Amino acid sequence: MNRLVRLAASAALLPLAACGSLFQSHAAPEVVYELKAGTPPAATTRLAATLLVARPRARPGLDSDRIAVTLPGERLDAYGGARWSAPLPELVESLLIEELRAAGGWQSVVGARDAFGGRYLLEVDIEAFEADYAAAGSAPSVRVRLSGQLGLESERRLLATVEGSASVAAGADRQREVLAAFGRAFADASAQLIAAADAAAAGDAGVR
Repeated sequence: MNRLVRLAASAALLPLAACGSLFQSHAAPEVVYELKAGTPPAATTRLAATLLVARPRARPGLDSDRIAVTLPGERLDAYGGARWSAPLPELVESLLIEELRAAGGWQSVVGARDAFGGRYLLEVDIEAFEADYAAAGSAPSVRVRLSGQLGLESERRLLATVEGSASVAAGADRQREVLAAFGRAFADASAQLIAAADAAAAGDAGVR
């Protein structure tokens, strides 16, 4: 049997179990989960420049609004009856922009849909974003890994590669704990990525 967690913001937070595919048509109606941005450490420098965050790219299997899980045998699947509030690349873009603005290291931060460009460009790849069930019947560990490239947009010049990764064990195989682990893992990974991007840009601009 595959062990499932039906993600919900409230109500009975109990794990569910089902046999076979996680996408069976008799699954309960879907619920939507909105991942919240973390609170990154305040930037140690401030750049008088605009950062453009490109729409992140997700590796195959993660480029959707499904909440991915890795099952024993490296099988990639998804939680039944639940999804993110937006496709993962769109969700991560929004969260990164919110956290970059909150950190305060840039004069302004804009996204791919904004009409204005930026002096600096941050491109991000989502390499991992799943709950890993290494052993059947155990609580998962949530893995988030982001890698990126920071460059000068007008010059098309690469300044640095940046990355952030985290693995957070869920306290139990229950909705509340799994969702909390996703939030902590993303907050940790994105904070690392943001700090690396800020440092690379500050070095280019000669900020001390």
